[in-house]
Amino acid sequence: MVLEFTKAARPSGPPLNVRPMVETGSDRWIRHGRVGVAAGGRHLAHADGTPFFYLADTAWNGVLLSSEPDWKTYLADRAAKGFTAIQFIIMAPWAAAYIDAEGRTAFAADDPAKINPEFFHRIDARIQAINDAGLLAVPVLAWAAKFGDSARHNPGVSLGANHLESLVRFQVDRYAKHHVLWLLAGDGNYGGWRSWKWKRIGRSVFGRRTEPRIPVGLHPMGMTWPYGSFCREPWLDLLGYQSSHSTDPRTLRWLLTGAPAKKWQTDARPILNLEPCYEGIHNGAVNQAMTNVEVRRAMYASLLNAPTAGVSYGAHGVWSWETQPREPLNHSGTGVARPWHEAMQFPGSFDVRRIASLFLSIDWWRLRPAQALLRAQPGTGDPNRFISIAATPERDLALAYLPRGGEIMLDFADGMAFSGEWFDPRTGERCRAESHSNRTFSAPDDEDWALLLRRISV
Repeated sequence: MVLEFTKAARPSGPPLNVRPMVETGSDRWIRHGRVGVAAGGRHLAHADGTPFFYLADTAWNGVLLSSEPDWKTYLADRAAKGFTAIQFIIMAPWAAAYIDAEGRTAFAADDPAKINPEFFHRIDARIQAINDAGLLAVPVLAWAAKFGDSARHNPGVSLGANHLESLVRFQVDRYAKHHVLWLLAGDGNYGGWRSWKWKRIGRSVFGRRTEPRIPVGLHPMGMTWPYGSFCREPWLDLLGYQSSHSTDPRTLRWLLTGAPAKKWQTDARPILNLEPCYEGIHNGAVNQAMTNVEVRRAMYASLLNAPTAGVSYGAHGVWSWETQPREPLNHSGTGVARPWHEAMQFPGSFDVRRIASLFLSIDWWRLRPAQALLRAQPGTGDPNRFISIAATPERDLALAYLPRGGEIMLDFADGMAFSGEWFDPRTGERCRAESHSNRTFSAPDDEDWALLLRRISV
């Protein structure tokens, strides 16, 4: 293998070879059309075939509790930082919000069949604002967490299947003309016998869809993979998962080498981490808040552990839409959340912008996990040092993420020549990479780095 690199150093100057960002605002929809599952099934794409990089922010309470000016301010910030989608909840009550900002609920307490039209007028405006900002609207149609006493407030738990199906159908009919992706249920345990309710609703509401086909997914509870029960459900278009709010070794190994990193080999549907650890939330492994570094590492791992399709981000205080410092309703132990306008500017949100700049500069949709390219995996004994790596089947492009710097030893075929560069996830800057003997690259320091390799002709 011929390698021609200049000496690696901490980057300076403007980024190298960065493609322009895709359209923002309503131009996205005018130019490219609706979002669906791409041919081949591994990622999302617009109607004209343009790949859609799913980079979502989590604002579960946003449409319920925001004022119209605040919502527009928030959406402008997310669009400017490269986000492409917003995940949220439509119906109140749910465990973290019993009512909307005007004190209304989605349906009458004594009769779920009695829809409150004023409640949904608010939702109409908030979803339209999402699309006007050029962002994909990703509503959870029925929150289904069954943890503690608060579970009785979640429609996916408290309502019978008939009422639940009716409410899901109502939401789908009302918002199907928008640019959306459906999450049928949120934070639930859908495995085994628990899957039957959701299969019934999914088949009834989505089973006989006509074009345009809006993608449907599930948002499961943390560290669960329920899809063995859904392998023959054609209405389920993507496989969402939640890697949980902890950095303990068990959680990291599940993300890095567990179901999310294995099931893509037998199931050709987009795989998305819909809830990595939130920035600012209490870290289940230590007695302190989750930092942007820990969140960033989870996001990069999620983008490379399966065929690249996208990932989500969350900020403690944005997801629950707090207006003053407090612990979110019915979420004791998560820590005091900052007001949404402060949490919106957490360092991790700027890391997202840099993630967008890196992945949109390459053909990210062609990447597949490629652990076989590593001659040694330093994360075998310590998941904090686990190198995530993906490459195209043709091996003309590869991207590796080193969470704590160090060396990466690669095993490309003889005769291949590559140009390479280091990408700094903290600044977005790039510098050329130098290969040492034995096809080994050394990161510029002990922080996290991404290594981008492109095959060249010699």
